[in-house]
Amino acid sequence: MQFLKKNYEKILLAVVVLAALGVVAFLPIIVSQQKQKLVDLENGVTRKFTKGEPPVDLSADDTLLKRPESPVTLNLATPHKIFNPVRWQMKPGGQIIPNPAGKEVEVLQLTNTSPLYEIYSLVSVSVTAGLPTHYGIGIAHETGATPSQRLPKVTYVAMNQTTNNFTVVAAEGPEEEPTSVTLLLSDTHQRVTISKEKPYKRVEGYMADLVYPPENKVFLNRRRTDASPICFAGECYKIVDIEESQVVLLQQSNQKQWIKELNPKNSAPASQP
Repeated sequence: MQFLKKNYEKILLAVVVLAALGVVAFLPIIVSQQKQKLVDLENGVTRKFTKGEPPVDLSADDTLLKRPESPVTLNLATPHKIFNPVRWQMKPGGQIIPNPAGKEVEVLQLTNTSPLYEIYSLVSVSVTAGLPTHYGIGIAHETGATPSQRLPKVTYVAMNQTTNNFTVVAAEGPEEEPTSVTLLLSDTHQRVTISKEKPYKRVEGYMADLVYPPENKVFLNRRRTDASPICFAGECYKIVDIEESQVVLLQQSNQKQWIKELNPKNSAPASQP
C-alpha cells in the first residue's frame, strides 16, 4: 500500500500513456474502416440517368412563317366564266361553235410561209466611146408592198463605182457583152457573180398564208408590208413580222401582240416591246 501511495501518480501516468498508445495504434484501423464504409456507401448508390427532353417540332410554325413568301392571287381568268363568258359563233354552214371573246386568234392557223428575195441581175451594158463602160444592174425587192415596188429598178454604174449597196468589181467576157459581172455587196462584204441568165438572190423576208376556219376566211400571200390588216370575228390584226416558221400579229383594238406558229398547238401573247 505504501508503494501505491508513493507511486500512484507514476502508475496513473503510465496507464494514460499506455491508453494513448493503444488509441494511436488503433487509429489507422478506425480510419481504414471508415474509408471502406464510404467506398461501400458510394458503390451502393444507384445512379439514375434520365434522357433529355425531345426537340420541339416547329415545322408547322415554319410553314406558317413561309406563307407570306407565296402571296395568294385571285384568278379570274379561264376556266372561270364570271368575267369571261363564252361566246358562241355560227359557221357559214349553220354549225354553232364556242368562240370565247379574246380567243379568236387562237383559232387562226398559219398554214404556210414562203421566202421573198432581194434579186440582183445583169440587165444590160452601155458602151460609149471615150466613157467608162456602164453596167445596168437590176435590183428587185419581192417584199415590196405593191406590185410596182416589186419590179426591178435598174442602176447603171461604172467599174469600181459604189451605189445602191453594191460595187462592180469585175467583168468577164467581151466589153459589149460580158458573160458575167462580179458585185461586192456593201452590207455583207460578199462577192457575188451575176449574169443575164443567172441572177443572185437572197432571202429578204417571208410571206404567209393564214386561214380562219370558223368563218372559212383565207388570207393568202400576206406580207409584212401590206397596208391592209386581216380581219375576222369582229377583230382586225396587223402583220408586224413574218419569220420562216411564225407570224407576229398586232391586235388593233388593244395593241396586244400575238405569235402564230407554223404548226401551232397554242397561241400566246407576245412580250410587249
